[in-house]
Amino acid sequence: MARKGENIYKRKDGRWEARYIHHYENGKAKYRYLYGSSYTEAKYRRIEEISRDESKNISKIKRFAYFDEISCNWINERKKEIKESTYARYSSIINSYINPKFKNQKLIYINSDSIYKLYDELRSTLADKTVSDIMCVFKSIWRYGKDSGYPCCEFNLPSTKMRRTSNINIIPKKTLEKVENALMKNVNTVNAGIILALFAGVRIGEVCGLKWGDIDFENRLVCIQRTVERIDDLDYSSGQKTKVIVSAPKTGNSVRIIPLPCFVMEYLEKLRKSEEKYVLTSSTKCTEPHTYYSRYKTFLRKNKIEDYTFHELRHTFATKCVEMGFDIKSLSEILGHADVKTTMNLYVHPTLQMKRAQMELLKPSCNSPSK
Repeated sequence: MARKGENIYKRKDGRWEARYIHHYENGKAKYRYLYGSSYTEAKYRRIEEISRDESKNISKIKRFAYFDEISCNWINERKKEIKESTYARYSSIINSYINPKFKNQKLIYINSDSIYKLYDELRSTLADKTVSDIMCVFKSIWRYGKDSGYPCCEFNLPSTKMRRTSNINIIPKKTLEKVENALMKNVNTVNAGIILALFAGVRIGEVCGLKWGDIDFENRLVCIQRTVERIDDLDYSSGQKTKVIVSAPKTGNSVRIIPLPCFVMEYLEKLRKSEEKYVLTSSTKCTEPHTYYSRYKTFLRKNKIEDYTFHELRHTFATKCVEMGFDIKSLSEILGHADVKTTMNLYVHPTLQMKRAQMELLKPSCNSPSK
């Protein structure tokens, strides 16, 4: 069955066939036929072939450039310089949010009205971080098309600045004491990962990628240098939709050394294995974040603790550090942020008690009036 208006058909043999006009002979269109195991593969193969044809006669073809063609060219060029996980995330954003909106639209016809309409639609259903990521990818594609000489409308793109997060839960003191008691009573690798998040601000993917060799027991340090994540598998021949990869952390600043409290080191010492083994599995094979997240949820249920996301352990750590008077620059580096503003805006949420304590510092400059 054909996808309407796209000249992409599913054949009786199960393959998908895509065609496009390659040239004309005696006034008749001559087509090229391309095949793939899925609709997406056939479509992208067609876009790649059209792109190759463009390079032969770029000045004539640019007037007819479609947005999805430009996005395909952009992602293929970026593939050479970005991490595999980043490439998979960009591809997912393009296929899920951007290309469906601008399907079969020429770049020159995309204007500010259509962009702001997309922006408003995204903000009504998605988190600020997701919207920001989508708009950043769109901006990069649009600028790539413009810099490549494709005609396009001039307009101001929406700001990708995120609103300050205000709906993040911080674990209250009484609940936190309950969590800590449960962790200390049972020494095991699942609890060890929770402790590292709660007392060092380590992300779940970083916990999954931690090996015993990354922990310096003599100097009480842990080196964060890898992360585990499940990403879309863009290799159509694999037959898998996703795959687990172990790679460097998300940014250069996320590669960091964190000093650990003595009680954390004592806890880890009881579980210590050989350097090549992962902390959470005690083997040379890592566990993926989704699996470990399920074990974390089991820990909460077993100990009758109300539900909090694993990332909220990191938020709680950051907020607690601020309450205790941590230097913000040091905290920012511990969390793996490139900018102190990120630490303040996304991970530090003043509580009412903190605000009250600050207000109590105010004193009158003159003596109190006598009765």
